[in-house]
Amino acid sequence: MKKFLFIILFSQLAFAVNHLPFPQAGNVPYSGIKPNNKTQQELNSDVTNFYNNWISQYLMESTTVPGDYKVNYDTTGATVSEAMGYGMLFTVYMAGIDTNAQKYFDGLNRFRKRYPSSINPNFMEWKIYPDEVSKNDDCATDGDIDIATSLLLAYKQWEETNYYVEATNIIKNIEKFLVRLDFSLRLGDWDSSDNKTRPSDFITAHFRSFYYATGNPIWTNVENKCYSILKQLQTDYSIDTGLIPDFAIKDGVEWKPAPPNFLEGANDGHYYYNSCRVPWRISTSALYYNESGASNVIYKLMNWIYNKCNSPTDFRAGYKLNGDNINGNNYDTAAFISPTGIAATIITNQQWLNNTFSYAAGSDEAYFEDSINLFSLITMSGNLWLWDIGDIPEPSLFYVLILGTIYYKKNFTIKT
Repeated sequence: MKKFLFIILFSQLAFAVNHLPFPQAGNVPYSGIKPNNKTQQELNSDVTNFYNNWISQYLMESTTVPGDYKVNYDTTGATVSEAMGYGMLFTVYMAGIDTNAQKYFDGLNRFRKRYPSSINPNFMEWKIYPDEVSKNDDCATDGDIDIATSLLLAYKQWEETNYYVEATNIIKNIEKFLVRLDFSLRLGDWDSSDNKTRPSDFITAHFRSFYYATGNPIWTNVENKCYSILKQLQTDYSIDTGLIPDFAIKDGVEWKPAPPNFLEGANDGHYYYNSCRVPWRISTSALYYNESGASNVIYKLMNWIYNKCNSPTDFRAGYKLNGDNINGNNYDTAAFISPTGIAATIITNQQWLNNTFSYAAGSDEAYFEDSINLFSLITMSGNLWLWDIGDIPEPSLFYVLILGTIYYKKNFTIKT
């Protein structure tokens, strides 16, 4: 039996293959349109080129543990859990075209595990400074949601059960410590309040994945709560624009935009550098799961954008919820423009989608903008894929591999 377990485990480690190698356009559920001004091969090539540039600019080997990796999010060598989640997702999606994808993914995963939150060690400390010395910080909700999702998808890509085990452990901790009794999301494990949330953390496609992966109905409630909050904010505060604030606070039984300097700055109650991600995050649920709650939110927002802007480059970097420009933000950036291209795939605005994809493919900004841009390119080209019903490991193989992992750790060491 010991020999049998070791052989299975060894084969899993030594012969990992890409089960969903890039590109995956045409092989996954997708209910929207795609750019029609380029061939699928050209779309795939644009995604690949942008990914290669992203890797060369932002993926960085750890300065303290060779072979571990981090995402250099501010040019100094610092990173944050958000960036780590982005990097882990990118390497899963681009496996196949990138022969180093699993090496990078595992290095990123090892790095993030070295920096547990000081409050809940199942989460990642939200920021790691260039010296890579832990400051015993707490977590940020969206980073751990993306990290958990990347681990689920890593199992689907490489079928190594340890990824699934790690993912479901984080998911169980998210549902216990980052989801309130009313199913709204906390800002992090430090947030003990009952009245704060960040709409860009409403990553509803991930929550659907969590439900499929665990069977826990709490995730259906969380997903529906996200749509309920977004709908209420649009109805009460942006009926004409559909714009969503960066942060929201609960006043009695209803949510409202956060006041200035609530957490990050004067624009905390405006459509700014957090909520610019909402069209990406919410549209994904409509695009891949045909979720009407997501479509309703996006239709309200995009109808205003289309009426206001003649082309994607007219969409500016930030708005008040009534549609007025934020003073000093009269410029275009992929952080705001590219997510509207994802929305255009479900609204079926072909010209807007074509123009946005071309804009995104030629963009070159900084970590945050380029990361949102890369997700947008992957999605607009039809190459995004998600966790679905039936992706859970077979029980017999699952437990054999768990036993094999335990046996391996107890009986073998790797000498360097």
